[in-house]
Amino acid sequence: MPDSPSRPFDPQSIVAVAFDAYGTLFQLADAEFRAIIGESLVRQALHPDDIEAVYKTWYGVYSRVGPWRHLFPADMPLGGPERIDRDPMTEGPLPEFFTQWEWWRRQWEETFRVHALDGDSAAAADDLREHLSHLEAYPDALATTDRLAAAGRRLALLSNADEDFLQSAVSKNRLRFSVIQSSESLRAYKPHRATFLAAVHRLGCAPDEVLYVGDSAYADVHGAMRAGLRTVWVRRTERPYPADAPAADLEVRNLAEIADFLLGS
Repeated sequence: MPDSPSRPFDPQSIVAVAFDAYGTLFQLADAEFRAIIGESLVRQALHPDDIEAVYKTWYGVYSRVGPWRHLFPADMPLGGPERIDRDPMTEGPLPEFFTQWEWWRRQWEETFRVHALDGDSAAAADDLREHLSHLEAYPDALATTDRLAAAGRRLALLSNADEDFLQSAVSKNRLRFSVIQSSESLRAYKPHRATFLAAVHRLGCAPDEVLYVGDSAYADVHGAMRAGLRTVWVRRTERPYPADAPAADLEVRNLAEIADFLLGS
């Protein structure tokens, strides 16, 4: 787990560790999303010929219906390359805010339209909220955060999430943080630098004293790096790291490696 050759740093310089939630601490990746999508369709008695095609559409329209939808060309293939200028997403004016639940509702509305399905987009968004409220943490999450806290590191959680389902998942898994900030509480989404700097401010340290841990190359690594934080990419799946994204300071397969790096194995 070597550090980035362009940005070496001393582990002792890290005062605080901030984590992304879903896909980093809580078990949510493509397989879990596929299962939720399938269950939502069944619950609404919708039986498309190709559930995988529905999932690909649902996944592919995410950016097109979100706060930065103006940055994603309408003719971009669904799920296709997103090699766009992401600087406005990190440092530009904050866009219109709406909750993650509303983002999902719009995502479902567009998916139902594309596949000519008579679905209830609000009910489908409710399904996602319910699932994310009760997700299990990865086996290494509690042990790693407890170990870091016991060693005196300040801990934060910064997630693109609504308060209700995020707080529920944190409580269910008995995770403890000095600072918890959601996109809803900030009225802004990662990767905008304002979200990371708000967490840094509440932690009471400098940006380069905070190590941000996440599974997204863009929302987590790119955003945190642009705000001056040190970064870790957690590779929970075999999906390759995007070639056009900046390299994280560290790449790990599990959270225990982070504690080993900071505290010594």
